[in-house]
Amino acid sequence: MNQIQIEIRELLDLLKNNYSDALKPASYEKVNNFKINAEQKGVNKEVIEQLADLYLVADNFMAEIIMGFHPCDDDIVFEWWNENELWIGQRDFNTLRWTNGKFCLGDAGSISYSKKDEYNTLIELIKGCIKEIKELEE
Repeated sequence: MNQIQIEIRELLDLLKNNYSDALKPASYEKVNNFKINAEQKGVNKEVIEQLADLYLVADNFMAEIIMGFHPCDDDIVFEWWNENELWIGQRDFNTLRWTNGKFCLGDAGSISYSKKDEYNTLIELIKGCIKEIKELEE
C-alpha cells in the first residue's frame, strides 16, 4: 500500500459500522480497466489515481449514512461524463461527484451543498464526509 492508500484505509476505519468492518479492495484487473476507461474519456490523470487508490483499499464502500462510493467497474461512474462530471458515489440523498476540478458532496440537483462541501482531493472529501457523519452521531 502506498501512503495515500494507508491514509484512506485509516480514515475509513474510523467508521465502525456494519459496512466498514471489512474493507474489500477491487482487483488490480478491475482498477486497471477503470483507469483505461477513464483515460480514454479524458479524465484528469490525478483524479484517476486518487480514485484508483480508493478502489485498491475499498471498492463499493458504503458508510451507514452520507458516504458511499460506486464500485470501480460500474459504468454509472461515467454516467454524467458528457457534463464533465464523475458520479463517484451516492448514499441516501447525498451525491458524491468530481466536477470543475473538485470532489463534491451535494445532492442530485446541486453539485455541492455549499462551497465548504467542495474539496481539492478525494481524501479531503472523505474527511468532510466523516465530519458530517460524526456531527450527526452527536
